[in-house]
Amino acid sequence: MAPPKAQRASDFFRQGRRDKTRPEQDGGGSHSPTPASDQGSNTEALQPPPGDISLSEAKMAAMLQKLRSSMKEDLQLAVDDIRREVHEVGTRLNALEEKTDDLCQANDGILDKIRQMESEQARLTAKLADLEDRSRRNNIRVRGVPESVAGSDIPEYLRQLFTAIQPNLEPADLRLDRAHRVPKPATLARDIPRDIVTRLHYFSAKDAILTAQRKSTAMPPGYEKISLFADLSPMTMARRRDFINVTKCLRNHKIPYRWGFPTKLLIWRNGTLTKLEDPDQGMHKLKAWGLFPDHAPPNHPASPGQVTQEWTKVKRKK
Repeated sequence: MAPPKAQRASDFFRQGRRDKTRPEQDGGGSHSPTPASDQGSNTEALQPPPGDISLSEAKMAAMLQKLRSSMKEDLQLAVDDIRREVHEVGTRLNALEEKTDDLCQANDGILDKIRQMESEQARLTAKLADLEDRSRRNNIRVRGVPESVAGSDIPEYLRQLFTAIQPNLEPADLRLDRAHRVPKPATLARDIPRDIVTRLHYFSAKDAILTAQRKSTAMPPGYEKISLFADLSPMTMARRRDFINVTKCLRNHKIPYRWGFPTKLLIWRNGTLTKLEDPDQGMHKLKAWGLFPDHAPPNHPASPGQVTQEWTKVKRKK
């Protein structure tokens, strides 16, 4: 049911509509004016009692207070949830930063260990290669001997070859402990003969043969297609290939050099002996001598560096 003041207001408007729609009975004449006493009575009827106004204001104030309390509680709950989530995110972020710092430190320690192990591995590899080369120091690798020379005829063929290269050797010096062919790489053509590896009993005889072969300008007649090499381990051969840029530059400038043990370059220049134990060292030395361009690429890729922190960790208050 509507309040009294609303009911009186609705009655007033219905009464006005009835007055407008009432049929005219005087032939279209104007209505008589409403007495002033009637207007006053209607105005008084529209005004609510003072008690009703105070009651409505109290109800409105109570509703607003209730709405304010409800919104305050809802906002407080939302703020508490956001604060709790932010605190949880901050705690997890702090834990992640601490773990990242630990991982960076562990990674740096691992890199130091790797460098140490690489240095030790290189030292052991060089030592192993040196031991293997020393076990082969009496060997000579002969290349270009036709396959028509049978295995039983190889020792005699080699004695004749060595005598032609170094005639000063006595027959007793040319004592061969063994001589045999070795498999050739699959990349070589089939018509290329296999190499022969022979071991001389005396190192002095082997050194005299290779020295005479290096000093001679050509091989003796009948052996023009024959080449002699020192028999080296695969690790030493791979290590020497690392020096290919250095040795190529030295040959282009006609600078004499020799190989040392373990693998190193011995260079004579302007009456001074220079030892190069690393390809990078050789490149720097050639650049210092003005024999190699500065834009030459490095022989080896750079090793990975340590990890640096991308932020500064801030201690958060709990």
